[in-house]
Amino acid sequence: MIVNKYHLRYEFDEKNLVINTLTGAVDFFTAEMLDLLDSAESWELSNYPPELKEDDIEFLLRRGYIFENNEDKERRLNQASQIMNYDQFMHYIICPTYACNFRCTYCFEDHLLHESTRFITEEQIEHAFSAIDILHKESGMDKGLINLFGGEPLLPPAKNMVEKICEEAEKRNFIIGCNTNGYHLKAYADILERFRDCLSVMVSVDGPEEIHDSRRFLSGGQGTFQRIHQGVNELLNRNIPVMIRINIDQTNIKTVPELIKYYHQCGFFGHPSFSITFAPVTDHTCLGLSSTLMKGYEIAKSLIRHVPNFTELEKQKKIGLSPEMFRFFRTGMLLDPELQDRVGIISPQLVYCEATEGKTYAFGPDNNMYACPDLVGKSEYRIGQFSPVFTKEPVFDQWRNFNVLQIPKCKDCSAAMICGGGCAAQALSTYGDLDLPCCPDAKNMLGQYLHELQEEAAQYEEVKS
Repeated sequence: MIVNKYHLRYEFDEKNLVINTLTGAVDFFTAEMLDLLDSAESWELSNYPPELKEDDIEFLLRRGYIFENNEDKERRLNQASQIMNYDQFMHYIICPTYACNFRCTYCFEDHLLHESTRFITEEQIEHAFSAIDILHKESGMDKGLINLFGGEPLLPPAKNMVEKICEEAEKRNFIIGCNTNGYHLKAYADILERFRDCLSVMVSVDGPEEIHDSRRFLSGGQGTFQRIHQGVNELLNRNIPVMIRINIDQTNIKTVPELIKYYHQCGFFGHPSFSITFAPVTDHTCLGLSSTLMKGYEIAKSLIRHVPNFTELEKQKKIGLSPEMFRFFRTGMLLDPELQDRVGIISPQLVYCEATEGKTYAFGPDNNMYACPDLVGKSEYRIGQFSPVFTKEPVFDQWRNFNVLQIPKCKDCSAAMICGGGCAAQALSTYGDLDLPCCPDAKNMLGQYLHELQEEAAQYEEVKS
C-alpha cells in the first residue's frame, strides 16, 4: 500500500481531524485509525494483518488516504489535473496603457509606472490579437476572455484603441471584461453600450465617500467617489452590466454596511445589471501591507454578520464573495456553521491561479507579454514579445507548465494541494525564481482557523448552558 502524503492532521482534545488535500475528504480519526494509516506501507491489500478490520481499510481506500499501488496513485493525481482544467477559459489581458490617474494606497503596481505617457497603437493591437490567435489555438479551448486592464484602461487618450480591442474580441466571440477605477465611465458610455451584450465592467469602490476618497484618490489628491458614482449611474441607465468590487482590509470593513445602504437608497440594487463582489486586499508584490490585511474567512464572516440581508442579497446574486476569499481555507469552511453552505466543491489546487496554468497572458504597450497582471510593465519578468513579431522567452514554458507537482520545494508538501505553491509573482518579486516559492504556510493558517472554530463552539456551548 502507498500512503497519500497529501493530508494534514490536527489534534483536538481526544480527536484527530484529518484533511485529505488531494480528494477534499475531511474526517475525524481515532488513534487506532491513525496507526492503521501510518502502518499501511508495511502491508498489502491482498495480505494484510488479521488484526486489521476490512471496513477500516476500505474506508481509507475510498476516502483516498491510501493507494493500492503506484497506478492508483497516478490515477488520482491525473484526476486532480483534469478537475483543474475542467470548464475553463483563456484569459487575455490587454493594457491600453500603464498610465493611471489614481494613486491608490494599496496598488500592487509601482506608481512610477503610472506616470507613463505611452499608449498602445492600432498596429500593436493587431499584433496582440495575432499572438492571441496562436495561443488560443495552442490551448485547445473554445472560450476566451479579453480583459481591459492597466494602469487605468479607460483614460481619454485610449478611447479609439479600447473600441478596436472590443471589436476584435467581438469578432472572436470572446467575452469582454474591464477593470477600471471608474473615473471616466461617462466618456466611455457610448462604446461600452455598443458591446454590452458581451461585456461587463468592474469598478472598484472601497466604501462610503469619506473612506473611498482616503484610499482611492487622484494623483493630485482629490477625491473620486462622486465622479465614479455618476459614471456607474450612467452605465446602469444604459443597462450595461456593472460589478462594484470592494477591496477589503481592516481599515474599511466596518464601513461596508454604510456603502450597501447608500446603494439601496440610490436604487442601484433595483437595476438588473448591478452587483457587488467583495475581495481581500492582497500583497503579492511586497508592499508591506501585512498589518492591515485580513484572511478571507474573517472578511466573509464579518460581512455575513454585519451587512443587513446579506444572505438574501447573495441568493439574488446582487452580492457575492470573490474566489480569493476561499483560498487556503475552503476545507476548514466545511466545518464552519456560518460558511459551510458557501464552500461548493472541494477540489485540489495544483496551482495558485490561472497565471501558472498557462491560461493567462497579458499584453502591454511596451510590446511585452506577461504571464501575470501583477507583473505588467516590469520587463524583466516578461515571458515573450508580441510586437513587431511574436516571440517566446525561455521562461514561457516554465510558467505554462507550473504547478505544485513541478515545484521542487512543494511537490512533497502535505499542504501543497490547498496552497497551489503560493503566488508566483510574489516568488519572483522576492527571490527572482519560480522554483523558490514564497510559502504561505497554509497548514498553520488552516490550523489557526480550525482552532478558532473550536473556541467559538466552546463559547457557544457556555452561553447555551
